[in-house]
Amino acid sequence: MTDLPIHHDPILVALSFIVAIFTAYAALTTINRLRQGGGQGWLVLGAITFGLGVWAMHFTAMTALNLGVLIGYNPALTLLSVVFAIVGAAIAFNLVRQPQVGFARVLGAGTALGAGIGVMHYTGMYAMRMEAYLNFSLPMVGLSVVVAVVLGTFGIWLLTTPALSALPARNLLAATVTGLAIPLMHYTAMLAAHFSADPNAMTHTSAYAGLLSVNLLLLVAVGVVSLPLFLTSLLGNSEEIAESSQGA
Repeated sequence: MTDLPIHHDPILVALSFIVAIFTAYAALTTINRLRQGGGQGWLVLGAITFGLGVWAMHFTAMTALNLGVLIGYNPALTLLSVVFAIVGAAIAFNLVRQPQVGFARVLGAGTALGAGIGVMHYTGMYAMRMEAYLNFSLPMVGLSVVVAVVLGTFGIWLLTTPALSALPARNLLAATVTGLAIPLMHYTAMLAAHFSADPNAMTHTSAYAGLLSVNLLLLVAVGVVSLPLFLTSLLGNSEEIAESSQGA
């Protein structure tokens, strides 16, 4: 069977990178508050923010994908995929919640973060329902996860290394590197994917009843990434007001 040509909308590809970096910045901001002695709520909020951002980036990128065939998504697997990203982020951020952390914890955090991104991606891919077969090149699958782990580790190292505290715009740099782990893992993984036409599957529009459309997922993605960002701002303002009241 001949592979289907893969095309991407460049505007949505660019948007996926913006979503990823914006999300990473918000998530790492909450982790900074946690590392400064903030409550457990910051860990939960940071993990949810990052996990939802990974999910939002993935489906923004999948909306950019054009195979020339109809694509739908299994709702249960689509929802399950975000859980893996949140759990990976929670493990990662919990490992580096202390003001001083060694490289072993940084590496563990980067591995958990990268693994969460990877499992989320491939679960989301497995949720696809379409008029095509999907196969993967295992070496490229492995490379995609390595990309996520390496960039995730580097980003967390930038954030947590005391010697770099005076680095200009350190938080933004750490967020950019960590954020890039998400789309670069995704697009490396897409190089691992091979789609081939299946004329006997999903040939009628009615076969997509009950599935999620990519356009709907894009709208949901925008919503889910906006909510935790709003909550981050709200919680931060609440703590600042409380601290000001105590100091008065």
